Amino acid sequence: MNYKTYQNPCGPWHQMQHLHKAWSNHPRRHGHLKYLVMLAVKDQPLNGYEIIKAIENKYGRAPGPAVVYPTLQLLVDQGYVNSSEHENKKVYALTDEGKKCLEENRERIDQLFTSVGQPKWNSLPGIGKRVASLAGTIFSNCTYLDDAKTKQIEDLLDETRKRVGDIIFENQAD
Repeated sequence: MNYKTYQNPCGPWHQMQHLHKAWSNHPRRHGHLKYLVMLAVKDQPLNGYEIIKAIENKYGRAPGPAVVYPTLQLLVDQGYVNSSEHENKKVYALTDEGKKCLEENRERIDQLFTSVGQPKWNSLPGIGKRVASLAGTIFSNCTYLDDAKTKQIEDLLDETRKRVGDIIFENQAD
């Protein structure tokens, strides 16, 4: 078979390498997902899917099952969460040790998650959907982009950002 290989990598870090530092320092990148999970099951037992949805509803972003389930197992191993079967589903609940951990880390958790919920894409679903769709279109088709097309898209995005700013701040007193 004849496969075509591409010399240039694709994806968000190829085009936005300057964001790597900001993303790598984001609280979710350093094991703090456990706090989101523990907060989700603090008031009532939930199954894995319900935990993911609870986090998405509260913070506007959903972690994937590939990170949630290992985190749940870690929390079970640490004694912060226990699991049981309910209606043929594994449900998770916060233990007394987990409640103690949340309380001991309350200030840290508050600081970490002040920014996690921003922006809440679900508070502006039309805009969030369109931004995600645009990003998906660009990154899933990056192999078709040459330098000239990339520059055109960058210029269009810069102009769009400026116009959106004008709309947001029009009629604002100086």
